[in-house]
Amino acid sequence: MELSSWLGLPTLRFGRSNSRPVQGLVLAGGGAKASFQIGALRHLYDVVGISPTAISATSAGSVVACSIAQWSDRQDQSRAVRQLESMWMTMQEQSDMFARRAWFNLLLDKAPDWMKLVERDRRRTPVGLSRPRLNLPFAHSADGDTVVDPSDPRAGEDDERMAAPLTGQAATLEMATKDIEPDSGSASWSPSVMLQLLGVLSKLTRDGGDIQTILRGADASGSTYRAGPLLAKLLDPEWFRSERLADSGLTLRIATVALESGELRFMTEKGTLVDRDNRPVSDIHHEVTEGVLASCSVPGVFRPVEIEGEHYVDGGVRENVPAEITIGHLGVTHPYVITCSPQGSAGDGDFGTRNMLDLATRSIEILTDETERDEVAYALNAGAVVIAPDVAVHSSMTVDPGLLRINRDYGWMTSARVHAESTAEDRRLVNELVRLRMHGWELEKAWLAGTATRTEMDELEQTKRQLVGATARLPPELRPEGVETWGRELEAHGHMAEGLTPPWVV
Repeated sequence: MELSSWLGLPTLRFGRSNSRPVQGLVLAGGGAKASFQIGALRHLYDVVGISPTAISATSAGSVVACSIAQWSDRQDQSRAVRQLESMWMTMQEQSDMFARRAWFNLLLDKAPDWMKLVERDRRRTPVGLSRPRLNLPFAHSADGDTVVDPSDPRAGEDDERMAAPLTGQAATLEMATKDIEPDSGSASWSPSVMLQLLGVLSKLTRDGGDIQTILRGADASGSTYRAGPLLAKLLDPEWFRSERLADSGLTLRIATVALESGELRFMTEKGTLVDRDNRPVSDIHHEVTEGVLASCSVPGVFRPVEIEGEHYVDGGVRENVPAEITIGHLGVTHPYVITCSPQGSAGDGDFGTRNMLDLATRSIEILTDETERDEVAYALNAGAVVIAPDVAVHSSMTVDPGLLRINRDYGWMTSARVHAESTAEDRRLVNELVRLRMHGWELEKAWLAGTATRTEMDELEQTKRQLVGATARLPPELRPEGVETWGRELEAHGHMAEGLTPPWVV
């Protein structure tokens, strides 16, 4: 259904008497930040009362989309959002969603000692190849053990899971967590951090076996992470079934990008591929969860997914907010677009002496932000309701129960603010509340770790008082569930003991 265009792209005409209102959802990618979407969706279903019949999504948004799209009844969709919220909020640490591959785990274990050697030879290091920053938030599993990674050369060769071929959702889960054994005689790929070590390789002869293990593991997996336990929950037949999705009557489009052709394509609810204009790529039917896995496969983080001879990665490489297909080709007249990240790329210091990994990462970050700006601008000009954060609560790979809850509540309040007759002051108040909760959460961490100073404890009490005062000014229509506890109870923290008394008095 082609509509009139804005700058050559399809747009909407609201209020046409001959057109039946058709609601749809557009869910952007954002990794763990999908907690914002979950909160916004709670408000949209529970308060606004939406009933979408078409959904397009990218990356983590596709996980949310598939959970909803199994049902045509809005009450069932609302219940699915609540169940997904429960799963999301039970995560305690990063490994619940992103499990480090064993080769990468070994690299990080060895990196401090190797970096000492690099530091000694810094004067010999060429300009522009300064010490890399290994500052991603990594965490072990809850019991302290490292999860065995079959893609690593040290992993056991006998695996009962490989006794019989797997199909359907079980095959997708296997694809996400296991790779073939690498060829012990070759290693064609190396992490860019190894560039920093070229000048001191002669001093690393004791670790030659570890270096080879790292290189072989990286070459075999082509990624630094594999899916954590959350994926197994999401693919449990009790929760998700591809057949139920195909028969629900909803239209679904999951964005992903083929590396070989560079084309943006979409997996449909039936498991077929279509192009950006919603034209069939082929008539082959696939397991839908393969498309979801491909859409979530951030290059370098997760392994690409092979579909019809091409290798597919995160749809956000080309379109993180897939509004065009929803508005221009799926017949949606009333789209709701939910993003996960604030518009604009925050400053990040001097890059004059950064290494090439930093330069590449920063460049991709800026490019992605610019692309998303255009996509959101298109959606706004097309008349869509856009729900987007102003504050970055956490990164896409940060999994902490406190921050997830703050971001969820932020999504709820943002949706409420967009739909209410709110003022600019209401917007500032919502953002102030989010920042106060974030700051309080950070100070609580220091107290829980036993490292908080007297000054920090005084600041914590002051922050909580400010939070209680700001909460009292929040209009009734912007108050999510649990708002009465803000500033009076501890925020959630990973593996926090139960029954702790807050160390402040409000």
